[in-house]
Amino acid sequence: MNYFKQLKTVAFWEYQRFYKLKNELIGIAVLIIMGLVGGSVGAGIQSYAEAEKDITITITDQESPELKKALSEKFTVDIIDASQQDDFIEKIKQERKGLLLCSDGDIFMLHAYKEPRPINDIQNVLDTYRQNLAIKEKGISTEQLDYVLEPAEFEKEYYREEEAQYRTVAAYVFVVLMIMAVFSSFAYQFTGITGEKQLKVTEMIVSAIKPKVWMDGKIVGITLTGLSSMLSYLVIAILGGIVIFILANISAASVLKYIHLPSIILFFLFTIMGILMWNAFMAAIASIITDPNNSGKSSIMFIPVAFVLNSFFVISYPESNLATFFSWFPLTSPSTMPILWSITDIALWQLAGSFIVLTATFYLLRTLAAKIFRVSILISGNEPSWGEVFRLAWRA
Repeated sequence: MNYFKQLKTVAFWEYQRFYKLKNELIGIAVLIIMGLVGGSVGAGIQSYAEAEKDITITITDQESPELKKALSEKFTVDIIDASQQDDFIEKIKQERKGLLLCSDGDIFMLHAYKEPRPINDIQNVLDTYRQNLAIKEKGISTEQLDYVLEPAEFEKEYYREEEAQYRTVAAYVFVVLMIMAVFSSFAYQFTGITGEKQLKVTEMIVSAIKPKVWMDGKIVGITLTGLSSMLSYLVIAILGGIVIFILANISAASVLKYIHLPSIILFFLFTIMGILMWNAFMAAIASIITDPNNSGKSSIMFIPVAFVLNSFFVISYPESNLATFFSWFPLTSPSTMPILWSITDIALWQLAGSFIVLTATFYLLRTLAAKIFRVSILISGNEPSWGEVFRLAWRA
């Protein structure tokens, strides 16, 4: 068999080995069930929180009607005789519940067994009450206060195409999908390569297939597995979004604004090449590891996630030199360049140049991974050091 036939055989073997549609659907169903359960729990917690907002605050009959009115907007207010104040405080200490609010001029005193949850709401009510008293004392009319607090008239006119903001949503979606694909690829590469080395399967296979073809097939096959998982979740997300749009009575025209075919093609190309590049990187690391339970190199395989997440920091400063660097740096460009293209102006030559650099990086990593894999299968015993690996790979 020639190179491409062998590559196809290995790639589809890896793909069929790891990607199981039934298991994928079960995983999605579990996530949906967990989401529904989490939503129900969240709704229950929210209901409980709303119920806790119905707090009763006790004041004496010596307090002003304005204070009672201000408190009653957020709380239930009970009024007791001023002579009962000390008895009520003792009741709070004994029964460990109840709130008593007293005032002495401009100073307020809250009596409670422990700090109540709505302490900030109480503070806000008292602040507003104090401000209203100050306004009356200074003789400021409502019209004068409204004029002072009136915001400045601020008109805005932007010349960038309005549809560009909708591309940002698609960019975020593809970045999230890339993170999911990188996570799943990490597990498959780690399990597949290290497991085969421990079972001594690799030595038998590479006697019939060249190590370069075997490594390329693994990279392509596991990339297809990650893409399949990514597309499965994307389809579920689209169907869920359609249901939400129907329930929210959102028109189809407003939904179509988010679909920009050139952007989707661009994001998809960067996503595929990014996953291929990181798969080549992780395959190289995994091929060095002899015992995954005791290897210090296992943590290095989490580096891709750090670089993908790091790209989110450039969102706040899209015009900065750091953002430009990340859009060209191949370890961050798969996620950074699509985001920058959606929120700022990027020339076509920059897109093409960044993609070429990314492709070249993938080719170099894939070549390096094949060389490292070739020499690592010949090493037995203790796990090789980085110096030994690169020295042998350079000779290969």
